[in-house]
Amino acid sequence: MKITLISTATYPSDQGIRTISAVLKKAGHDVKLVFMALSENYSRNYSLSELEQLRFLCKDSQLIGISSYASTAKRATRIIAFLKKYLNIPIVYGGVHATISPEDCIKVADIVCVGEGEEAILELTNALERKKPIDKIKNLWVKKEGKIIKNPVRNVIENLDKLPMPDYNTEDHYRLDSGKIRKFQERDLDGAIFFLTGRGCPYGCDYCSNSFFNELYKGKCKKIVRWHSPEYIINGILEVRKKFPTLSYFDIRDDTFSLRPWGDIKKFCDLYKEKINLRFKCLADPKTITDEKISLLVKAGCTDIIIGIQGSEKTNLEIYHRNQRDADVLNASKILHKYKDKLTVMYDVIACNPYESPENIVSLIRLLQKISKPYFLSVNNLVLFPGSKLDQRARLDGIVKTEKDAAYHLNYWDRKAHILLKGKNMYLNLILNMMRGPATEKRFGLLQNPMVNYLLKQERIRKNLKNPLLTLFLLQFVGTYDMIRERILKPAYRSLPVNFKIWYDEIRYKI
Repeated sequence: MKITLISTATYPSDQGIRTISAVLKKAGHDVKLVFMALSENYSRNYSLSELEQLRFLCKDSQLIGISSYASTAKRATRIIAFLKKYLNIPIVYGGVHATISPEDCIKVADIVCVGEGEEAILELTNALERKKPIDKIKNLWVKKEGKIIKNPVRNVIENLDKLPMPDYNTEDHYRLDSGKIRKFQERDLDGAIFFLTGRGCPYGCDYCSNSFFNELYKGKCKKIVRWHSPEYIINGILEVRKKFPTLSYFDIRDDTFSLRPWGDIKKFCDLYKEKINLRFKCLADPKTITDEKISLLVKAGCTDIIIGIQGSEKTNLEIYHRNQRDADVLNASKILHKYKDKLTVMYDVIACNPYESPENIVSLIRLLQKISKPYFLSVNNLVLFPGSKLDQRARLDGIVKTEKDAAYHLNYWDRKAHILLKGKNMYLNLILNMMRGPATEKRFGLLQNPMVNYLLKQERIRKNLKNPLLTLFLLQFVGTYDMIRERILKPAYRSLPVNFKIWYDEIRYKI
């Protein structure tokens, strides 16, 4: 069959849809991949001209698949409505948003895929090709004769190594670029491959969609977390490196790569150093960091690691139900600090949580001051994703009444918009957001360290929480600063030639 798969992800790094494509191609089907990547301004939707170009690419297809996140769901809806108007072709809606919000997605699509899609889409494709019924295929919600048939999910894929490598054969890939859909080019990768080496997360924090997935697959899997073998990962990296000589690093995007057993990490690192010998990045969590694991990763070429802190101890335990204590964070920071000359460390935290007390936010800031420096602080403002336990709680409590209240139409970095939208603890959330950036003994982001202490005096907190005039004034400055950085400086960087960006990143990394 001729199939067109469409991704609405912000960047053309969607591994899920590439894996779906690889599964279909392995079965002999003819697949096009179209990355309808727009900027991170989620209020921007597709123009009529862009949709017309997409329709032209889809016109000979026998099946169309589309994926989205909550933040790009409006874009997916616009695509589906437009294509249904002009093309009599089955459209299946999949991805994270379709899994979490199938009730919404089935309103616009006739077929919705819930959960892991590889086996379901292959079964759907084969059924359509043979003109057989599709209404009993597991994982699929199907409209039939005015009714919606909701099939249960099948068991997860336990052995991930049986899946083919994600599809990076870009001859039949396309990308939306400045209003034009063109052939995919190597430069679209920005010198890096985003790579998932496993599936699942054991934590299931209340702010995260993983809490929904863990409930969805309860009784449908032997293990919540499943890994590709080190050999599979290395062979895959070797394959894409041969295709794309301009690659400068690999970005391993597992929720926590450090969760892997020590033996697995050792085997991966030995093979990576021997056969790849290119720098890489990964994510980790404080509880699973050990000196032995970090030593192996650094020797193999890991130059950047992102550690999720998320909140203060009280916030993590009582609001997010994340089993993590401040002692775990400080212990991890001491281990990571040993490698400060070779490893760039970023810590992730969440701001603008309507359930946090002022004391919780101050506790988090004090924790950040205790962490071994230097490091980079990433402040992500809370988005209440549909399906997450925190979103369900906020809806019951009346905090989220409309889609806008949930904030998934906003960028994480848009400090001003998040703080104004949430409206609670604005002064403290602004301080935390202004700390984003390099953290040294002298400064946190935009603030000198003595200034942080000055702003956190109890009487000053009390006055500014009661009277937000200073906060509102500073928000104007921060909003302008962010707009210049995100709308002008970052796009200018992305437009640079790949070789220049590689050179620039290497210089910046050495500095």
